[in-house]
Amino acid sequence: MALTKQGISKNIIFLYEKGYSIQAISTKLKIPKTTARDRLLKAGIPLRTHSNGQLKNKICPRIKSIKTAPYGFCLVQGQLQPDPKEQANLQLILNWWQQGMSHCDIARTLNGKKIKPRKAKEWSQPTIGYIIKRHQGNKSEKNCRWP
Repeated sequence: MALTKQGISKNIIFLYEKGYSIQAISTKLKIPKTTARDRLLKAGIPLRTHSNGQLKNKICPRIKSIKTAPYGFCLVQGQLQPDPKEQANLQLILNWWQQGMSHCDIARTLNGKKIKPRKAKEWSQPTIGYIIKRHQGNKSEKNCRWP
């Protein structure tokens, strides 16, 4: 049994007034959402706006995952914990920065003292810059030239 346009429109209006969403109506009647929306507008039915409750139900809260811990910390059962060895080096880096040493000078000093970074062979100016930026906020970087 085929429904006429008028019959479909009446069903759309009936379902919409019962509280069905346009998505639910289109699924139930097997028609495109745009058709359901257009028929409601032609019939003079004001469309509902999303309520905050509807949107909150669909959106899951984001949980930030940490894949690798920042320098000075380690992951223990998914939680950041201070790493005592790296914390000592981190304090050296931050103290030298506060004393006015450039990123390059700090990297050279650490390499000269044979203090190894976590993964790389030696310290570099960008690595020192990232560590300082993360712990001190955005401060202007000092220019440097590698020998």
